[in-house]
Amino acid sequence: MDFINNKEFLKNIAQHLNLFNTISGGISETQVTVDKYKKGAVIKVWAAGVTPESFKVLVHNNELTVYSLLHSTDNPDLHVPMFNQVFMLPPQVNINEIEAVYHNGKLQIRLPYHSAAIRPKEIEIKQL
Repeated sequence: MDFINNKEFLKNIAQHLNLFNTISGGISETQVTVDKYKKGAVIKVWAAGVTPESFKVLVHNNELTVYSLLHSTDNPDLHVPMFNQVFMLPPQVNINEIEAVYHNGKLQIRLPYHSAAIRPKEIEIKQL
């Protein structure tokens, strides 16, 4: 079998090499970008060899935590942290509408803004 032309083999071996390098003290560089738009923001996370099931996203006290764990196939109780980052959420983010989507090898976390943050709302002045 010609291993050089077998794309599936090369993909698998590259992921294993990256994993062994990381566990042995090497670095698996995780790329994170934050794109801001008029109606919200999107955090994009890409980590080599990390499956969608390994990512976790938590929101607590206006903090968004994104992390991934490497699960051992030999020992189900063994988890190795691969990536962890905490983002402070601005007050205009609608926490109840946050969603995370894994697409084309990237985790996208969509942070929509409250409607009041997008367009101004005039407040009526009441007279007593």
